[in-house]
Parts: sequence; C-alpha cells; structure tokens
Amino acid sequence: MVIIDNTWSIFAPNNTLASLRDLMDEICRQICEYRESVPIVPELCLPTAAKEISLTPLIMQAAYNLHRNEKAVFWPVSEMTATRSDKGSKGRIDIGLFSKRHATFIECKAVRSSATNRNNNKIENALDIATKQLLDIDMEELLFNSPTETKNNIRANNKLIPMVAVNVTCNKNRVESRDRLFMQKVDSIRDNFPNSMIVQVKYRPHYIRCSGDMNLNNENRKLMSIGHVFILTNMQMRFN
Repeated sequence: MVIIDNTWSIFAPNNTLASLRDLMDEICRQICEYRESVPIVPELCLPTAAKEISLTPLIMQAAYNLHRNEKAVFWPVSEMTATRSDKGSKGRIDIGLFSKRHATFIECKAVRSSATNRNNNKIENALDIATKQLLDIDMEELLFNSPTETKNNIRANNKLIPMVAVNVTCNKNRVESRDRLFMQKVDSIRDNFPNSMIVQVKYRPHYIRCSGDMNLNNENRKLMSIGHVFILTNMQMRFN
C-alpha cells in the first residue's frame, strides 16, 4: 500500500467558520513545511510535538503569511491581556483577529491522543476548558477603547472560537498502518463533534517523548506522531 504523507483537508458542516478556512489551510501547510524543511530543529520542538506553547506562534505565522499573500482582511494579535469576569483577575486570550468591523477570539488547547483510542473525552474536556475561559472574559472592558460603530458591529459579527489541537499518535510497531488508523481517529472525532470545523493534517511520522524515555535516542523511542486534528467551535460572544 502506498502511503502519502503531508496531506490535509477541512470539514466544515453548513460552511461553519468559513472565514477561518484560509487560516487553517495555511496552518496545515506550515506544519507540513516545518516537518519537511527544518530538520535542524529537534523533532521534539516541532509544532507537531503536542506542545500547547507552539500553537500561538504557528497561528500567528500563518496569519501573517495570509497578509503577505493578500488573502486576509484581519490583523492578528497574540496573548491579549483581559479581565476575567468571575474573579476580576487578569487573564490572556491566545489569539485575536481584528478588522474594522469584526473580531474573532481564539483560545487554544493541545492534547495528545492515540490513533487507536476512540474515547475522545480528553478532547471534549479540553474544549470545555477553552470555552469556559472565553466566556469568562469581560468583553466590554477588552473593547473599551473601540469606536461605537466598531463595538456595535462586533456585537453582531463577532466570533468566540475554542480550539483543540489533537496530536494523533501511534506505537512505532503500528506505523505502517498509520493511514487507516489516522482516518479512523478522524472519523471518531467527526462523530463526536458534528457541528464543529474539523481540520486534519497528516505528515511524515516522527518520534515524540512519552513518560519513561527522558534520555532515550530517537531510534529507541516507542511513540510516534502521525498527524494533527484541529477542532474549532463557534460560540456567541457575551456582553454584560
């Protein structure tokens, strides 16, 4: 069987989150480019290594690339300080995409899940946490310095997007079956989240660190990353 790596696709039921399709397409392209073109970077540090901290710069790079290619109408901002309504404490929103009339806020979470595991509770829990963090932001204060027209348009045309990036893994002794295992995992995620945008990207496998192999060389590791699945859900922004 011929296995084709570095492929991706986007599922958006009812054209949900159509405004983010170009961004997610560019994110997938960046992931594959990193995987193939930057061998000097340790594989444990690639965006495919299930590290949440790698998501924000990846999304920002993709957003700037869209601007450079004149495919975007928004400006990206990362790590925005915001007030949490519940306790009045300071928090941060991972990504903001702004234009004169629109605002999209994205909260990112990253989890690792085996391709053979059809239980997606871990993904659902991460999505719930991102959702609660977004709903706890005081939007009136965040947008306090915006013109009235902009705020009114943002009320009508805004988006709150909890996003979970799932690093799909498999044991190295099953890597030859990765195409089938990956698609079975994607299908289970689509079944669990039928109203969400689902973005899948499959790349050339690489070893990743798991518990118990802190100092092992790559060839002695057991776990491999074979692809990513992004789940994005649209929520209504809430004002006090």
